[in-house]
Amino acid sequence: MEKNPREGWLTSAFEQSRNKFQQLSPEMISKVTLLPYDQVTNCFTVDSFGHKIQISYPEGRVFFKDSEEKPISIYWELILLNYLSHATEIPLHNEWVSYRELPHGNLYYRNIMKGALEPLGRFFAECDKALVPIILTKLGFVLLDAKADVAASGEFVPRVPVLIQFWEGEEGIPSTCQILFDRTISDQMHIEDTGALCRLIKGLILEQYAIEKNMD
Repeated sequence: MEKNPREGWLTSAFEQSRNKFQQLSPEMISKVTLLPYDQVTNCFTVDSFGHKIQISYPEGRVFFKDSEEKPISIYWELILLNYLSHATEIPLHNEWVSYRELPHGNLYYRNIMKGALEPLGRFFAECDKALVPIILTKLGFVLLDAKADVAASGEFVPRVPVLIQFWEGEEGIPSTCQILFDRTISDQMHIEDTGALCRLIKGLILEQYAIEKNMD
């Protein structure tokens, strides 16, 4: 497959991921990931955060179903490919945990705070809060009745659900955000990919918010 210049310094990571992906049969991948495979188009399809994405087999090309020309986050591409070649056929534990609670999560937690959670906390402090439920819904999340000021659950993929919570700050206490995962995520994704997933969620929320604000 011709190298994609967009992949840049991640080229080696993409090559390794595609090699693992190509060693598995489409039937096996579909079985463990719960993603449908179309033998006509030779593509897997996933609903990921409100977007339909396709992954071609065996090339491992990742693109939006409605437009192959529309750019997709390079990190979204990579963690999807990594997931398809790494997923495990195990049931959800139905226990929400933070990134910090995952194996080795404490080692990277400061980066996740700086790169995702703190920016989302600042976003919630400054944003038009009436738009937050709207943007979360457009990103495929379902709003929940919870102790947080805003809480919603969504999916990166069927075996990787996500719970996001926002709390409004008080005097001397900043607004905060928490991203939680089912405990089984450590069996489905490498800890660094889970970190990239946190940053992806942040980016999608900020991007969708900007779209909604421009529509006002």
